[in-house]
Amino acid sequence: MIIKFNLLPKEKIQSEDKERPPIFLKLYTSFLFFTLITLAIIFYNTHSKIVNLTEDKKKKEELLSKYKKIAFKVKEMEKENEEVKKRIEIIISLKEGQGKNLKNLASIFSNAQVSKLLFSGLRLDSAKANVKGLGLDMDFLALYMQHLENNKEVIKSVTLKTAQQKTIGDLKLIEFELEVNF
Repeated sequence: MIIKFNLLPKEKIQSEDKERPPIFLKLYTSFLFFTLITLAIIFYNTHSKIVNLTEDKKKKEELLSKYKKIAFKVKEMEKENEEVKKRIEIIISLKEGQGKNLKNLASIFSNAQVSKLLFSGLRLDSAKANVKGLGLDMDFLALYMQHLENNKEVIKSVTLKTAQQKTIGDLKLIEFELEVNF
């Protein structure tokens, strides 16, 4: 077995320093390029989102203004509806009151005997009536008052305010004034 020794100095192999900077530079530039592309994409996405959001904001503001107009119109219509309801209630109450007065007037005149009583004045309110007139006799007046009091649906009470005997020509008549409460 032979052992060889090489006692000659070895040549030093120098590593190439020039290769390392270009690899580092390539990595650095590729990282920088990737970062720039990423930033550009993020900027583009953010810008497009901002544009979309401003367009949505404009559309929603237009929609809001339309809804505000509609809400204002609804409030006006509600006010008009309330006014119409009040008018209808007033008309109904007036019609009821009008019918009531006619009913009261009819009850006053229907109980009078045609040739026995003569009315000279009538003042009609919603709650009472004042009746003035002439009668042939006090009995006819009493009978008329009794008929009025018997009509309990319409008339609450009948009060004789005045009754005086008056002579017209050769007739002795009774001048009377009644208060009728409804």
